[in-house]
Amino acid sequence: MVIPRRAALAAALALPLPLALPALAQARPMRLIVASAAGANADVVARLLAAEAEGVLERRILVENMPAASGMRAVEAVANAAPDGETLLFGTASQLVMNLALFPNPPVDVATAIRGIAMVNRVPMVLCVSGTDPARNLPELLGRLRQGGPVQYGSGPIGTTTHIVGARFVEQAGLARGDLVHAPYPSSAQALTDLMAGRLTFMFDAALTALPHHRAGRIRILGVAAETRLPAAPDLPTMIEAGMDGFTGSTWNSIAGPAALSAPRLAALAEGFNAALARPGLRQRLAEMGSELPDGPPSPEQVDAFYARERETWLPLLRATPMRG
Repeated sequence: MVIPRRAALAAALALPLPLALPALAQARPMRLIVASAAGANADVVARLLAAEAEGVLERRILVENMPAASGMRAVEAVANAAPDGETLLFGTASQLVMNLALFPNPPVDVATAIRGIAMVNRVPMVLCVSGTDPARNLPELLGRLRQGGPVQYGSGPIGTTTHIVGARFVEQAGLARGDLVHAPYPSSAQALTDLMAGRLTFMFDAALTALPHHRAGRIRILGVAAETRLPAAPDLPTMIEAGMDGFTGSTWNSIAGPAALSAPRLAALAEGFNAALARPGLRQRLAEMGSELPDGPPSPEQVDAFYARERETWLPLLRATPMRG
């Protein structure tokens, strides 16, 4: 849901003064570890948020990309960091939910080693083809794919939302066959580059990073994996409208930290990041990029409860879906 500019400004002004924030002011930069490569959805949003949060927290924030092992090395680094709030995770659906269905022995128990601090945004996934692809809509693409012949579709790393949603699409559309090949890339941005060059037939990407290329004509978005159309692009049909019954899929971004963070430190971090997220300029920018924004700042306990609900919803479904690696 996109919050009107005036309502967002009122919410920002209603926030209490950050009395706890001076405790965060130190000379060294805070590390915000992003579990994806540069240019991906999480990286773009993390850098926008860090720029706003630096002024609120009165700290330099160093955004550090750590995409190895489908982002699980980033989770491990934060889980094992000192619980002082100096090393935080820009946590997404991929690392905090999806990967748990694909990797039987993760390096840390995500549910107990990581705790939520603040919710940032939710971003629907979109089905993309090259801007020169002959398909103008989903039925035309499916008609061609069902004729047979070699097809290569792309995604970010195994276990990320771009991979999971693509696998669900292949399964639900009845496309699974030997000559349909999944090509996972080190980052979704690299896959998108090859899609634009015509080396891939289709892929799913976050609306936030795909929309600029769609608007420039470099790719064509055939459907939005959400129940309703994007306010930022109301001309684009949902996948459900295009003929894929009940097909939805999105990623989300959050701030998380080590589970052992003290209550005062946790409260100060949540207050600071939520104050940055309430700033009208950032909210408007994220909304224009295709984000769905929370109505109000959830507490860290509510963020943890959200993580738990997402796992309860998605893990059984993911474990029942063939994942073509």
